[in-house]
Amino acid sequence: MLVIKLSCKSGNTFSCVAIVDSGADNCVFPASFAGALGLDLLQMKSNLTGGVGSTANVTHFDTIEIDFGAGPFEVYAGFTAGMDLHGIGLLGQAGFFDRFDVMFSHKTGQFHINLPDPAP
Repeated sequence: MLVIKLSCKSGNTFSCVAIVDSGADNCVFPASFAGALGLDLLQMKSNLTGGVGSTANVTHFDTIEIDFGAGPFEVYAGFTAGMDLHGIGLLGQAGFFDRFDVMFSHKTGQFHINLPDPAP
């Protein structure tokens, strides 16, 4: 798990906890997080997604920024009511694993994120 900060174009920010989840296709957050960011779910593009306890979750997508202390980066992220009961986000393949190399150690129960080298 990571403590992260979400932000959107309006300048609103929201801090939360997210699981680094190699099984998640996308970065996905509870629908309530969209409200905290000032995003309007009805104005966002939506798709039906699977996982998170159901095969037909309506998931609304928009571009946001995520920061876990390595500098903010843009992500096309989903927001779904299917995550509201969990109260945490998922950092998935598109948006997180396609940017960072992550190493999991089952033996120690830890993970390590390799950050890109800073630009000269």
